Amino acid sequence: MNAGSLRYLTKEGFRNVWVNRLMSIASVCVLMSCLVIIGIAFLSFANVQALLNKVDDENVIMVFVDNDLPLEDVKLIGESIKAIDNVGKCQYHSSEENSEDFYKSMDNQLLIDYFNEQETSTIPASFEIHLKDMSQFDVTLAKINNLNNIQYVRESRQLATFLVSLRSSVTYISVGAIALLLLISLFIISNTVRITMHSRRLEIGIMKNVGATNAFIRWPFLIEGMILGAISGVLALGAVYGIYELILKSLQTALSTFDILTPVPFITYCWWLLLGFEAVGIITGGFGSLISMKKYLKEKNYDDTAEDNE
Repeated sequence: MNAGSLRYLTKEGFRNVWVNRLMSIASVCVLMSCLVIIGIAFLSFANVQALLNKVDDENVIMVFVDNDLPLEDVKLIGESIKAIDNVGKCQYHSSEENSEDFYKSMDNQLLIDYFNEQETSTIPASFEIHLKDMSQFDVTLAKINNLNNIQYVRESRQLATFLVSLRSSVTYISVGAIALLLLISLFIISNTVRITMHSRRLEIGIMKNVGATNAFIRWPFLIEGMILGAISGVLALGAVYGIYELILKSLQTALSTFDILTPVPFITYCWWLLLGFEAVGIITGGFGSLISMKKYLKEKNYDDTAEDNE
């Protein structure tokens, strides 16, 4: 096909969207519904990941140094800890700060009085360590334990292992669910396009009778499918926003009870969702149209493969 034919067929694709507006609306609604489900699934995954990240931040390793260790040696320990690859943040707590926090957490006045009578604090200085990757917890912990002048290390290996396992499971389930929804979207839009083509079988038959090639017939349907996909993407974004805000509003009381359960703002992923919806909508609409058109022409014995390859 030459450039003139492509321009004409592209215009026909745009025109067909309006001429067959009832089927166009049906196709948009079907594809938009699939995209909305994908969007809600993605935001659910994002919220779970955000929650796991917050729990990761709370799961710290506390390293207590030897009592009465000179400040210079304490600083060297801190530098050694920061030099470990997987250490994200290392915060120093002096002996006085730890003692004050310890006293505040104690309810027994006799114990408080006992510690107050001591000339030196029995609570040593410490380093609060946040890790970059919880899957490297054991390796990082082993490196910390190998440092000198460490009195003891307080850690929660079981929680770290659980979080790593949970994060992997959530990721696999979410990716699998989104991939399945994409396949369902492709299947639904393909069958919707087949219904559209069946309603326009007379038009296609006339085009074949006057010598039109399969490529000439497919192009307007390809453009039409891509246009409907693009429209579906925009509408799906608006629908996901409304549903997401409605869900957050209904759960506002429950979420306010737990400070750690802070929902991800929609604006954070707004443009990524729009880009993803447009890509999925255009590719699904166009590819679904091509698949359906190819099957339809084959069923009607409109086989001119040789002409398509010219």
